[in-house]
Amino acid sequence: MKRATVHLIFGTVALCCAAVAAYDWMRWRHAEQVNRTVAEVVATSRGAAKQAPHAAGTMDDAPQVRLARAIALSKQGAFDTAGPLFESLIREQPHSETGRAALFNLGNLYLRQGIGHSPAGAVESLPMVEEAKARYRTLLRLAPDDWDARYNLERALWLVPETRSTSGTPDVKEQHDVKVRDPESKDLP
Repeated sequence: MKRATVHLIFGTVALCCAAVAAYDWMRWRHAEQVNRTVAEVVATSRGAAKQAPHAAGTMDDAPQVRLARAIALSKQGAFDTAGPLFESLIREQPHSETGRAALFNLGNLYLRQGIGHSPAGAVESLPMVEEAKARYRTLLRLAPDDWDARYNLERALWLVPETRSTSGTPDVKEQHDVKVRDPESKDLP
């Protein structure tokens, strides 16, 4: 081989390595900005349950930041604000890790509402637990190895069991008697 050919090959390989390094550096900087913004969102959301709308195109629009904001709001009990955030993430990114996390946390939000934080009792808690079961089942279709979702689905099934009538005609009294078990522990993964 001629010396010029060797130098050309070496230069090409060096440029390719530099391009990969630059791409990784840019991804690292973006991840660092997202982490910083998530920390700010979580810190500021502790003081206020309602978040003001943010400008489009900022780092606050990143899916990870919106997920962190929704989780912080749901922990504060702002279910009406956190639910639509989770729903938008699920709609936008149904198969991504962020979408699956939003689906799991939305199921947890519905399960917490159904466990007994509702003043109306069993009448309002039954639909919430059913919504939670639907979210966990959807998540398990996407990620069958998600053990936290399996556990929470089992817990929701324990709270509101699904029994099928053996006779062909459903009993009207059975359909109207809604019984929700009282949970012993309130811990969710």
